[in-house]
Amino acid sequence: MTISSETIVVLRGELFRFALLGFAKTVATALVFYVLAGILPPRLAYTLLYVAGLIVVALMTPRYVFRVRTSHLRIALLLGWYVAIYLVGISVVSLLDRISDSRAVITVGTVFVTAPLSFVGARYFVGKRRLPDAPPALSGARD
Repeated sequence: MTISSETIVVLRGELFRFALLGFAKTVATALVFYVLAGILPPRLAYTLLYVAGLIVVALMTPRYVFRVRTSHLRIALLLGWYVAIYLVGISVVSLLDRISDSRAVITVGTVFVTAPLSFVGARYFVGKRRLPDAPPALSGARD
């Protein structure tokens, strides 16, 4: 199976937009997590911020990152994936919290594990599909 140069260009754009949105969301979340983890137990802080992040994911990922219109079912599947990533993330937070007192280590370590999982799942659940009425400019030419 060969990958066309058009597919590489599309994927590169998706990765860039995912990274840009993810970077903005991660920086905001990490700063708030850093502060909240000093006030609340780190797992509770992570959970509260994760729920807030799910709203951003549902609203922004299909349209902004992948430039698609997708079904409510696919959004639900994406959110289910993010719940699974939450479970992975909370495990990482718990592990790192036991071995380090550094909020920076906990924050960076958790992002390092969960960010790649986020992109792979997002691309699988909403990035490769579009509704039939989605104009090509929004959907990309990769169906």
